[in-house]
Amino acid sequence: LETACLYECIEIYGMCLFKIVRRYYRDRLSGSMLKSEDETFLTDIENEFRQLLLKNDELNKLQQEKREKEFQAGKEKLKEELVQLVEQHLNENEKQHAVREKEVLEMIENSKHFITYENLDEKIEEALESPTDFNYALDLNGNMFKGKPLEKYNKQNLLLIKPVSEETEPLIYSGKVQEKCMENFGESKLDAWLKLQNKPAENGSSVKCLKELCNDVIDKMENVDSVEEFFKMEETNMDEKTKLERQQEAIRLKIDGNAAFRDGDFAGALRHYTDALKICPASFASTRSVLFGNRAACYMKMEKYEEAIKECNCSVECDSNYVKVLRRRASLYEMQETTLEKALDDYKRLYEIDPADSEAARSVTRLSRAIDVRNEKMKAHAFDTMKELGNVLLQPFGLSTDDFQCTKRPDGTVNIEMKNRHR
Repeated sequence: LETACLYECIEIYGMCLFKIVRRYYRDRLSGSMLKSEDETFLTDIENEFRQLLLKNDELNKLQQEKREKEFQAGKEKLKEELVQLVEQHLNENEKQHAVREKEVLEMIENSKHFITYENLDEKIEEALESPTDFNYALDLNGNMFKGKPLEKYNKQNLLLIKPVSEETEPLIYSGKVQEKCMENFGESKLDAWLKLQNKPAENGSSVKCLKELCNDVIDKMENVDSVEEFFKMEETNMDEKTKLERQQEAIRLKIDGNAAFRDGDFAGALRHYTDALKICPASFASTRSVLFGNRAACYMKMEKYEEAIKECNCSVECDSNYVKVLRRRASLYEMQETTLEKALDDYKRLYEIDPADSEAARSVTRLSRAIDVRNEKMKAHAFDTMKELGNVLLQPFGLSTDDFQCTKRPDGTVNIEMKNRHR
C-alpha cells in the first residue's frame, strides 16, 4: 500500500477498535451481557474485521485506478508537449528558411558583378591558383559553396564550369528537424531523438517545404513503437554504400569520444557519442547499442543516474543481449531500494545469457535476500505505526495493544481478541 492509503487503513482500524472496546465495557458495566451474548459479541467483532479487510481491498482497487488515471494523464501531457515542440521548430525553421532564401538571392545578385560569360576563363584560372579566395563557386556536381570550401574538395572539382546568374537556379536543400521530443513515453514508445535526414531536391523537382516534412514525421511516429523503428523507416530509400559510410563515420566519432572519456572530458565524450548516434543507421543496431551504452557511462561519471538508466534502456532496445550494459543498468537500479526488483531482473537476464556467470548468480542470491529484508523492514515499520496509534486510542481506558492478541486464520484473515477475556 502507498503511505496515504496505509494511514487511511490505520485510521479505520483505530476507529473500529475504539468502537469495540467502548461497546464491550458499556455492556459489561450495565450487566446486560450474558454468556450467549458474549459469544454473539465476539462473532460481531469477527464480522467487523472481515468488513475491514473488504474495505482494504476496495482501497487497493481505488489506488490502482488512480495510478492508471495518472499514467494516462501523463501520456496525454507528453503528447501535447511533443506537438508544442514540433510547432516551435516549424516556426524556427521557417524563419531560417527565409534567411537562407535571402542569402541565396543576395549571392545571385552579387554574382553579376564578378562572374560573367565574358570573364569566365579568367575566373577559372583564379580559382585554380587560389581555390579559397572567392565568395562562392560551383563544383562539378553543381553544389554551391560560400566562403572557404571544404578540405575534401581539391582544385580539380572546384572548376567554375558555369557562372551563377539570375537564370541559374541553385540547388536548395530542405531543412532538418532535430529535437529531443520525449524523455520517457512508456516502455515501448518513442523515447529518444526525432531526426529527419537532409533531403536534396532532385533536378527539375520542387523543394518540399519544411512544414510538410515535419507533418510526415508526426504521421510516421503514430505507426512506430520505438525510435529505432522510426530510423529504419527513414533509411528505407538509403543505399547500402551510404549506410556503410555513415556507420564508418559514426565509428570514427566513437573513437574520438573514447579518447575524450579516457582524458576525463565526459561532457566532450558525450557530444561525440551523440553526434555518432545522429548519423549511424538503425540497421547497425549493435553499433548504436554500444553508443547508447557509452552515453550511459558518461552520465554515470557525471552522476546523472536517471539519464544513465534511460541511455541503458535505449541500448538494450537495440541489443537485448548486451551484457556490459545490462550489468551497468543493474548496478544503477541497485542504488535505490525502490528499484531492487529491476536490478534483480537484469541479473537474472545476465545469468540466462551466461549460466557460467558466477557474479550474476551471486547477485541474484544477494538481491533476493536484500528484497526480503527490505520488505520485512517495511512490514515492521507499518506494524509499529499501527501499534503506536492503538496505544493512543486505548490509553483513556487503561489499556494498551499488549492487552490484545492477534492470530492468523487458515483463510488468511486476522482475528484480534483481548487476552484473558473469560476471567
